[in-house]
Formats: sequence, structure tokens, C-alpha cells
Amino acid sequence: MKAKPVQAHAKIYFSVVLTAVTWLYPATAAQAKPQVVPSTNAVIARTRTDSAAQGQLILSENAKRWVQFQALRREWLIQRGATSSITEMSMLEPYQKIIAMGDRIVPLILAQIKREGDEPDQWFWALRVLTGANPVRPEDQGDFRAMAQAWIQWGATKESLEYAG
Repeated sequence: MKAKPVQAHAKIYFSVVLTAVTWLYPATAAQAKPQVVPSTNAVIARTRTDSAAQGQLILSENAKRWVQFQALRREWLIQRGATSSITEMSMLEPYQKIIAMGDRIVPLILAQIKREGDEPDQWFWALRVLTGANPVRPEDQGDFRAMAQAWIQWGATKESLEYAG
């Protein structure tokens, strides 16, 4: 399995945020006025101090969760190396920290599986633990593409949009 250039999404995201921050903060700031940067779900709050105008970037909870998830995912990829043991992979600390983030991380995992396309990673254990569900048919066990499809379909058919990714 070849490594994918996962850092591209993070670079684009932070580039957009930094561009937005630079453009939303003139040399002198007016009164405090929050602004939402739509593409990033970030809120930019303008503040003024006595000496100079300063700005503060406030990320939404979803954006913070996405950044934390991506950092843990990268750490997990590095720590696991070329191991093929699902048990060893799922017991690594970054993977366990992802699970510890709770069921609000499920949409991010499902979105990650979609991004991985034909080479889905080992997110199935985390999804089972977090959701209590197992939409994978017994005959599809071990077929990662079929397993990924089952989870994506499961997420899309949930009555609540919280798992729709």
C-alpha cells in the first residue's frame, strides 16, 4: 500500500485560513466584530488594544476536531509503519486517542474513508467501537473496499445527519 500525500489538505486549509486572517485584519482595527470564513468554518474576531489592533482566530468546534483528528491520523500512520497487524495498529496510542474523541468523530472518519477511495485504511475497528454498529456483511469481512462501502452507505442512511460525513 503506497502512502498518499495527506498533508496537501492540511496545507490548503491553513493557507486559506492564513490568507483570510491577513485580508480580514487591516493595519488598524475597528470595534470587535466577528466574521465567519465560510470555507473553513472559522470565526475571525477583531479586537482592539490600546497600543495596536490585534486579531484572534477562533476555530469552530468542528474545525478544531478536524485538525486534531488529522494530526492524530498522521501520528498513527508514522507509528504503525508497515505493520499489517490490525490488532497492533488499533492499539497504538494515536488510534486510541481518536476513539477517545467520541462519536462526534464518526463523520470525520467516514469522510476520511471516502477520501481514501480504493485503498481504505483500518478505520473499521474505531467505527464499530464508536457506533456499536457493524454494517459489514460476513462475506465482505477482509475485503477493505467492500467494508468501506458498507460503512459509507451506513453513514449515508442514518436518520440523523450526524454520521452522514
